[in-house]
Amino acid sequence: MQISTVISSTDLARRTRKVVDMARRGYTIIVTVHGDEQVALMDVVDYRLMRALAEYKARGSQERRCGAPQGLSKEEVQKAVEGADGDLQVAWNLVIGAYMDGEVSLSRAAELLELPYFELEERLRRLGIRKPAVYGSIEEIKGEADLLKAA
Repeated sequence: MQISTVISSTDLARRTRKVVDMARRGYTIIVTVHGDEQVALMDVVDYRLMRALAEYKARGSQERRCGAPQGLSKEEVQKAVEGADGDLQVAWNLVIGAYMDGEVSLSRAAELLELPYFELEERLRRLGIRKPAVYGSIEEIKGEADLLKAA
């Protein structure tokens, strides 16, 4: 669960360092002007994760990979960023998409994003980002069901 707090733009001006520290610890800060919400401040890693998830969801299932996991290399990620004129969000979109599709493990995603495993795991949990169940072919599912019945 993400924690939010509301402050006025005056409070933001007076306590900028404290507000930035709060955002870095996982709080989303809603800044108001005369009582009207104007902007939201959040940690950049949370922001990139949420954008990557939004891009993943917007792609739709028809564009997602099927079959055996293919993995993802650091070179593929770097090439994608270079192809996007250095836009780092492309790396986050690619890695989180691969993780959600079951192409890479959480530890590989953390490695590719240059984050500690437990930090990425905690952030995904806090943001409510859950990896969907990835199923193989119907034959693979039936085979697994048969193994479970035999156990």
